[in-house]
Amino acid sequence: MPRKPARRIPIGRRILFSAAVSLGAWLGIEGVVTVLYAAELSAWESPPPSPRKGVSVMQGHPYLIYEYLPGTHRDGGVTVHINSLGLRGAELEIPKPAGMRRFITTGDSSVFGFGVEDDEVFSSVAADMLGDGVEPVVGATPGYSTYQSINLLRLRGLSTEPDLFVIGNLWSDNNFDAFVDKDTIATLTGFEQSASGAVKRALSTSAIFRVADWKLRVRPQIEKVRVVDWQQSSEDRGQIGLRRVSINDYAENLDHIVDIAKSRDADVVFLLLSNNEDIGPGGEDARAMKAWTPYREVMRETAERHGAPVIDVPELFRASGLSKEDLFLDKMHPTKTGHRMIGEALGQLLADKGWDQGNTLWERGTGASRPTYEDPFLKGQDDGGGSTVSAPGDAPPSEYRIEGTIVMADFPPGGMIHLDVVLPGANNSTVLRSIQVHGPGPFVLPVNQAREVVVRAYVDPEGDGPDADDARYAFEDAPLDLTGGAASGVVIDLDAGKLVP
Repeated sequence: MPRKPARRIPIGRRILFSAAVSLGAWLGIEGVVTVLYAAELSAWESPPPSPRKGVSVMQGHPYLIYEYLPGTHRDGGVTVHINSLGLRGAELEIPKPAGMRRFITTGDSSVFGFGVEDDEVFSSVAADMLGDGVEPVVGATPGYSTYQSINLLRLRGLSTEPDLFVIGNLWSDNNFDAFVDKDTIATLTGFEQSASGAVKRALSTSAIFRVADWKLRVRPQIEKVRVVDWQQSSEDRGQIGLRRVSINDYAENLDHIVDIAKSRDADVVFLLLSNNEDIGPGGEDARAMKAWTPYREVMRETAERHGAPVIDVPELFRASGLSKEDLFLDKMHPTKTGHRMIGEALGQLLADKGWDQGNTLWERGTGASRPTYEDPFLKGQDDGGGSTVSAPGDAPPSEYRIEGTIVMADFPPGGMIHLDVVLPGANNSTVLRSIQVHGPGPFVLPVNQAREVVVRAYVDPEGDGPDADDARYAFEDAPLDLTGGAASGVVIDLDAGKLVP
């Protein structure tokens, strides 16, 4: 009896069946990954900030790198109140009450008010001068650059409906650090505006992709990020030879914030910040040789192009006749007195212009196009952001620096060498400048001070920062005289334990 031919399953059904089995297996794996790797998935959504000494109130954020947790905290020796928007100060009524005028500040710890109480911050001082119809919004956060400020504005700041933007971004942008902001923020979010970014956005719905992305891409980048100078001691800092925000990106970002303000019919005031090197004999002349000078000039020129007023804090502080100790808690954070002076200058400007009564601050600007800037402290190669930067050793002639070579045989892989510059004196703990290098070889250590200095070195085999177990070299017997400019050709021989000028 002939057998019946086997029934053939249509190829379309077979493909559909295989797809269903594969999908089921994939969904099963997705479920397992979601349970087993919950911590990694949470970290991918909001990467934790790098550990920082004495600070436990920050949390990671994919668009901001880090932010304050809402609540009441002790930070910098004072009580800090963070509202539900993650901004310093009391809760804000949204929508804004009728008749209320609000101004928002942008910047880092000097604008945030590190080390002073909520009502002592300059923005509160200015608002108090103008009366109940004016309310300040602190849109500044310690360590924030213009990139972070722009994201914070779009995420939450604009919801407060500001009528004025007080732009104080300077220190974090011009700082030489261990990361470049736009690369870090793009890495943390994975939402770059590119074809690859579109693929990542599509894949980001998968737990498997997010876990793999966290382990292979995001976490290694997080481990590179170090907290900026506002909260770290010198031995904790590292550098990659680049500014956090290149000078042309900084100029573009200032324009961007101005454009945001104009699009909302708001005014702009630029706040040109000061540090303690502006005060005292030679303070004014010293501006020409400082690493932040070109960034100050960018801010001034941006204000001139747009017709926005500038509060020149260095001039304000110098004119007061007060000392560094009166005006600064440390090298850059204003005291209560310093904040009061800034606040009174801002309040007086707004009152004189009638801003609190609805008048505008805008004047006729030059209308010139934004120029392309060259960073005089960085020359030689492209940093990918439109600015030219230097290879090690190509520092500007005007900079007081130490450059040379570190010698050490059998250096451990993954270790670091920390170099500190201190004032002469065996027990002197005042660190003027510090860098980290990944091992023996050439180095450049910018000092920016015309004086005699001493170099100290720490060999850190684990690369986790100097500690009591690390070898320490203090070259007190070989001080370097920088009063005439750079000290070149220096050899730090760690095998012999000596420094050769």
